[in-house]
Amino acid sequence: MAGLKNKLKQLTSQKSEISKIRRKGETEYKKVKSISRKYSSSLKSTQKRIDTFKQTAEDVNEILSQKIAQMESIQRLKSAAQERLTLETQNKEQVESEIDFSDTPEEKQSLQYRLDSIISTIEEIKNEIKQRTSMEKKFSQAIDEIEKKKNSVSKTIKKNIESKPELAKLAKTAQQKLDSASKKFESAKKRESSVTAQLSKVKAAIPKPKPKTRKIKAKPKTRKIKAKPKTRKIKAKPKTRKIKKKKSRR
Repeated sequence: MAGLKNKLKQLTSQKSEISKIRRKGETEYKKVKSISRKYSSSLKSTQKRIDTFKQTAEDVNEILSQKIAQMESIQRLKSAAQERLTLETQNKEQVESEIDFSDTPEEKQSLQYRLDSIISTIEEIKNEIKQRTSMEKKFSQAIDEIEKKKNSVSKTIKKNIESKPELAKLAKTAQQKLDSASKKFESAKKRESSVTAQLSKVKAAIPKPKPKTRKIKAKPKTRKIKAKPKTRKIKAKPKTRKIKKKKSRR
């Protein structure tokens, strides 16, 4: 009996100490788990940003290529218009020279019609060149803006890629700490559970003291008093009327 009580005391003390260790391990586990999740989440977010900006960069490159192709097309049309302008200007000079040396009014009039047509064509070409130049300027500005955006996206991608190894290292370290804290916590829980089970067995093995029975004092006997017999009420006899005796005549 004494051995069981000593064992009970020992196990109770042991359970108290292990419970403290378990609670401390649980606190540490939760703390490390929170840090691990934080770094893991940051790493995933960084990778997600990299993927998103890479897609953006691809879209920007595609738009940039389209704008450059459109501007190059306008530049070719403008260059061709300038060549036509040079040719028509030469024709104008040639016709003007022929008018000066024309022999007849009919020839002069015919050359004048031709000159008017050339002058009209020259004006059309100049307007075309003016429009092409305006469009070229707009596309050039658009390309500059797109290239700025492309550079900004590239810098963002580079920045996130450079931060990724450090985040990956922190996340890996945090995961290792989490694994270690988890093992300690699980070990403490198992030990606590084992001691709790042993404690329950010892408690069950110790016989419970019988509860003390409280003596109840006997109540003093009360003397029974016999009830008096009921007296029967006798009804009063009705009063008899006295009859006066008559006096006898003499």
